[in-house]
Amino acid sequence: MVEDSLRTALSLAKNDEVTHFAQDKFSSLPRSDQRRWAEVYLRGLLLGRGRKSVRRIAEEVLELPVSQSLQQFINQSPWDWREVRSRIAGEVEELLSPRAWVIADTTIPKRGEHSVGVERRFVPSEGRAINCQLGTGLFLAGEAASIPVNWRIQLTRRWIDDERRRNRAYIPDSVEALPEWRYALDLVEEVGEWGVPRAPVVGDLRHTAGAHRLMARLAELGADFVFEVPDSFEVVPGPHLAAVRSGFGPQRGPNLVRARDCLRGADIKHRQVVTWAPGVDGKHRATQAVSVPVRLPVDPGRRGGPALQLVGTSRQGGRVKLWLTNRTDLRAAEVISLGALVDRTACDLLDLRAHYGLLDFEGRSYRGWHHHMTLVSAAYTFAKRSAVPGRRERQLS
Repeated sequence: MVEDSLRTALSLAKNDEVTHFAQDKFSSLPRSDQRRWAEVYLRGLLLGRGRKSVRRIAEEVLELPVSQSLQQFINQSPWDWREVRSRIAGEVEELLSPRAWVIADTTIPKRGEHSVGVERRFVPSEGRAINCQLGTGLFLAGEAASIPVNWRIQLTRRWIDDERRRNRAYIPDSVEALPEWRYALDLVEEVGEWGVPRAPVVGDLRHTAGAHRLMARLAELGADFVFEVPDSFEVVPGPHLAAVRSGFGPQRGPNLVRARDCLRGADIKHRQVVTWAPGVDGKHRATQAVSVPVRLPVDPGRRGGPALQLVGTSRQGGRVKLWLTNRTDLRAAEVISLGALVDRTACDLLDLRAHYGLLDFEGRSYRGWHHHMTLVSAAYTFAKRSAVPGRRERQLS
């Protein structure tokens, strides 16, 4: 009866772009009923108003009491989200011609403690501790938009070591509690396996433990990166500051200097006024920048890791911003422009949270969380198809 109602309801929907998009992106789902439920959920995320709960999606899209079946599709149905994400990534790459792969975290506030991955965490952007899940996404980013194509949920040892808690959330045996930087690395490695053309990995690592390990591992993989770092981040200085003097603050090891102090040692030849591509408000930016060569400290006792470029800039009345990149050939303006894509992604995350159901998953399972986030990515990809300039021209060419 439910299946008959579902077929009837979807047959009444227009054979529109949503249908064609769903048929393509969910073609890897092995059963026809799974593909139909995926289309229903996609339409609900796109068309539903207010909170995108399973019940509201069922009522607003189908106008049928089928929320239990839709809930089962999200939380229990064993379809592989990786295949769907791979197809989404291919679409987004063609749509945006991305300049960067942006790594960004997002908090998902929760009541209670039973939803997978929930912890009470201090959130720097909020300036307080909140009860939440912490998701890490990889966004393919261009000037017009950034779209998430892969996700990880960060799990602590409390979730992995507690067998009862783990079983309740259906966390697979292969899933471990990882350091924060490893989630970002896993995302990059997996998207690379999908055949998406490489772009510099970009992100804000000011509050990421183990940031130096992430950079070292990406360098080993041959991946380019541009990361914002805190001014206390320690580097091995280049020739411009070969002799470390006492005036440059505390040191750990024979030749480590804080990033902000390393820039203080730069002379006039390292300073320039730069202009870079517009940000999310469409305005071009200009500021004075300092660019100096440094190396990454990898392990205690080693002289230094990969060769990097440290770029610093400050705006009048604003904070100093510092980026590290292993693209030592890039002009400072290009480094800053790539780093600014973090702001582009932050705006898109706000949009995802407000209008596409990113915060609205009601289940408790690991599988359900990944299914929901995959469908959120699909909905945002569809929404941006008509919003990105030049899409129609690219399709016709």
